[in-house]
Amino acid sequence: MSSIVLLLLSLLPARLCGPLLALAMALAALPPVACATQERVARITPQAEGQPVVAEMAVFEDTTRTLDIDAVRARAQQARFMHPGDPLRGAESDRVLWFRLRLQLADAADARRDWLLVVPTISTHELRFYGPYGADGRVLAPPVVTGMRYPWSTRPAASEQMAWRFRLPDAQPYTVYFRVDSTFARFYAATVWDATDYLVHTQDKRMFDGVCYGMLLGLIVFGAVMLLVFRERIYAWYLLSCASALLALAGFNGHTLRYPFAHWPAAAGFFYSVAPPLWAISKLMFGRSLLRLAQYAPRLDRVVLGMVAALGAATVYGLTGSQPLLLFRLVQASVMVSTIVLSAGAVAAMRRRYWPAVLYCVGVAVLLAGICVIIVASWGWVAWTPQQMDVTQAALVAESIVFAAAMASRVRLLRHSEQALTVRTRELVEALGTDALTGVANRAGLTGRAEALLRTGRPFVLLLLDLDGFKAVNDSHGHAAGDAVLAALALRLRTQLRADDLVARLGGDEFAVLMAGAPSHERLRALARRMAAAAADPVVFEGRQLAVGMSLGIARHPQDAATLPELLRAADRAMYTAKRRAEGAECFVFAEDLPAD
Repeated sequence: MSSIVLLLLSLLPARLCGPLLALAMALAALPPVACATQERVARITPQAEGQPVVAEMAVFEDTTRTLDIDAVRARAQQARFMHPGDPLRGAESDRVLWFRLRLQLADAADARRDWLLVVPTISTHELRFYGPYGADGRVLAPPVVTGMRYPWSTRPAASEQMAWRFRLPDAQPYTVYFRVDSTFARFYAATVWDATDYLVHTQDKRMFDGVCYGMLLGLIVFGAVMLLVFRERIYAWYLLSCASALLALAGFNGHTLRYPFAHWPAAAGFFYSVAPPLWAISKLMFGRSLLRLAQYAPRLDRVVLGMVAALGAATVYGLTGSQPLLLFRLVQASVMVSTIVLSAGAVAAMRRRYWPAVLYCVGVAVLLAGICVIIVASWGWVAWTPQQMDVTQAALVAESIVFAAAMASRVRLLRHSEQALTVRTRELVEALGTDALTGVANRAGLTGRAEALLRTGRPFVLLLLDLDGFKAVNDSHGHAAGDAVLAALALRLRTQLRADDLVARLGGDEFAVLMAGAPSHERLRALARRMAAAAADPVVFEGRQLAVGMSLGIARHPQDAATLPELLRAADRAMYTAKRRAEGAECFVFAEDLPAD
């Protein structure tokens, strides 16, 4: 090169040779300019939050999926490594990626430290670590092969995320490689940690996961209890959605492989694939039941059923392994589409004043906000970070809690509807003149019969009956016991009377008997004694004997009064006189025997 320069200078005029020669010598003295392909080195030092090494990582895609480490380290493949301009922003895809990273200790005193290269991924089928390689090409450690397809014992750092343990013997640069084979391969936000710092740092994540799992387990128990009590499909769908959500989160966090299937990675991979679509299907069916789409929005109900069928078919298809990414894309799409469809169904339900739909809208809004974070990152719209999964996890748990509140609101609404129906039934029964509890006539039935007798001018007798000690039965044994006493007494009274005599319950523990005709005093006395004896016979309820007494007031038409209200007042006055009598006296009093007011 220098001879060529001298030759060119000899051809120039002499007055130009001196300046050009001086310029050439000055340029030669400048340091060389780094080119875009110059190798980058990460100078590592212990950091409390780990040291990001994304900027120093180079990557290329192995489209053949067959290259081994020897081929990758060859000169032809080394030229393929590149540093992306915005590495963390890119869509996931099913592929094989090779990463290269040069590491150098910032301080030679750290040579005795144990380091971890943490690749924040759980879903990698296979991950192979190679190196460190020295400048002379000598490798310091054997390769490490791990991933979802391998037992938990292959994890060198016993971490849910892919973490590789290594040491650097001195402050010279060393090169490491790792190969990623994943359905969701991307450029990873890898970090280098001091091993001790990493174990301390992961405690917060484990505590967060434990809280989320505990909440979901509590909701599963809640759903199981509701299912056992009410035996409705909606509670089965809710129970299934919470269980599949727990299983999906455990898979995404790497805990299904760590705990229940540590020696059975195929089972962990199966549930990793099945749990998300199962959660989506059960969530759709729960929303369909809660919102009563078949009743309020039949067209939307058919759309939801179509989505469920599509997810079911995609699940079967995805498990064949032909298009593994398709299943997860469909689950993501179903969350987005179902939010729109079920929100429209919730609006239709709210128009019918079905208020649990409001809480349902809140729940799907919370989940949509949380899950969009990870969906848009997986589509490559924003940079991916490990914390995005935590946001989605928290949103999923929050949605399940809101759905539990929506179910409680539904139960409360059903209870109010049932109470309103009971009141309406009682009103209808009252209108028909029958007491709902005892089956005898009510006040309306008594009034109708008495007015019919009054219109014909025929004589009749009114007996007013009140139970003694009934309040003590209610207070000591409950209202169910009191109801049993009232029903038994009504039946006993009817057995003491003629077929055309009327027994009526006026309310509480007060009864009336209406007898057409003009029976003698002796006959009425005998009847009153039989009624009191029938009432005194204990009623057996749940193994307990319940006893009450009876006081009677007897009024006759037309001797004691000309109208039904007057007869009732006369009989009532006589009954309370009998109630105030000393123990052992007759339990009945005739109204005609009382002095005038």
